[in-house]
Amino acid sequence: MIQFLLAALCIINSFESGDLAFIPLTKKFLDKLKNETLYNKFATPTQYDGVPTNVTLSMFIEGMSSFSAQTMDYHLDVYFQEEWYDHRLAHNASAPILVRDLEVFKMMWHPDVYFANARSAAFQDITDDNFLVWVYPNGRVWYDARISIVSSCNMDLWKYPLDSQECALRILSYAYPMTVLRLLWSEKEDVPAIDRNPDITMPDMSLKHIRTGYCNGTYATGEWSCMTAIFYVEREMMHHVMQTYVPTALIVVISWFNFWLEIDSAPARVSLSITTLLTISTQANAVKLALPEVSYMKAIDVWMGSCMAFVFGVMIEFTICHYAKNLEMLRAEGQPSLIVDTALSTLFGAARDIDDLVRKVATLNEEEGVRGEGEQHIALNMLNPEEPRLRSLNPNNDVTANGTRYFVGADRMKRKRSKASLSRLRQQVASMRHATVDVSRRAFNWTRALRNLRGRRVAQRIDERCRIVFPMIFFLFNIAYWSFYLVFN
Repeated sequence: MIQFLLAALCIINSFESGDLAFIPLTKKFLDKLKNETLYNKFATPTQYDGVPTNVTLSMFIEGMSSFSAQTMDYHLDVYFQEEWYDHRLAHNASAPILVRDLEVFKMMWHPDVYFANARSAAFQDITDDNFLVWVYPNGRVWYDARISIVSSCNMDLWKYPLDSQECALRILSYAYPMTVLRLLWSEKEDVPAIDRNPDITMPDMSLKHIRTGYCNGTYATGEWSCMTAIFYVEREMMHHVMQTYVPTALIVVISWFNFWLEIDSAPARVSLSITTLLTISTQANAVKLALPEVSYMKAIDVWMGSCMAFVFGVMIEFTICHYAKNLEMLRAEGQPSLIVDTALSTLFGAARDIDDLVRKVATLNEEEGVRGEGEQHIALNMLNPEEPRLRSLNPNNDVTANGTRYFVGADRMKRKRSKASLSRLRQQVASMRHATVDVSRRAFNWTRALRNLRGRRVAQRIDERCRIVFPMIFFLFNIAYWSFYLVFN
């Protein structure tokens, strides 16, 4: 007898201390649910009291993953809890009744809560339905279920991939307006309304903070109780730094190798510029495919566009250098007076123009004794038919000096002299012509070489300045870029 009393006392103490958390579902409780006179599952607990039924919500975030910028959504694995009072379910048991049968739960009234911005949601059912219901003796009902949710998040990507996002999960009642059912966040002191697993880790995001709030549930059909769970997440940028920022910066640096290549190495410089430009374009396209099409410029777009501009600037610099070099060459070919003057000066000393040449030829004629009556005709363009200055003279403009008429365009020389004298003069003119052509060609080659050296020097000075200017501008751009997106914003 004493042993029985001790056992009964232990059972009573276990009930009072809470060691026995629940009792199995009883037939009496089931009979109450089946009796429509005693219990109407279609009516709220306060349906006939004229006051809304308060439903307290809380959540435990078990897992979070897959914050996708492309699809604008994220995944949640939560333990979702609801709590309300239904005096019709009060019983005289000493512990809460555990309900694990989904069919029995459907016989009870329960809030029709849904996630407004969830794209999909599902109850976990491995290895059995992951839910439970506790019905306390005073009519308090506590519901817990494990739910997987894919919720949308309207991300603002203008700072991507240096961004942080604010994603809200909206919770409403589907059928009951605010006058009938009101949703509230749990306000227990020891337990927050939304708690989380401290071991939650994501490859691309980090969960910084969770905040509860209320939202506007006004629709055309009425006003509905609306609650929000706001998740503050920050993107892990180390992945993007290593996969995007560092490679593109190195490509820009590689493009600067052009400044150390010779200006004559056009194939090498063009190939290097085009290769770096195509590489950055490929990386920019890869980043673009991972993001949705938005109407504003993102931080990664600014970076990629700027790096592409730096590489393109290297190509422009080479074009300018090549043009500066060729411009000096064109000047050498476009100024024949220098060639003619050099040739004449070399051949005749102080002779500088056509008149000097005429006087020299007349002097040679006098020294050879080729002087007589009548006109003497010598074709000046026979001296150097390749000389543009002589070739461009007007054939109708004759020059007369010392009784000898020199004309342009003539193919023969008329003189009233002896046949031997005429032959000697022709040989002399032919010799002068060959000498002038040879000196003109040498002078042209010398001038071309000098212009080439001058053009190369101009291009080298441009390259030397760009070796300093380009890295300096890129360094200043990095300071402005990282300061703007990380510090000021």
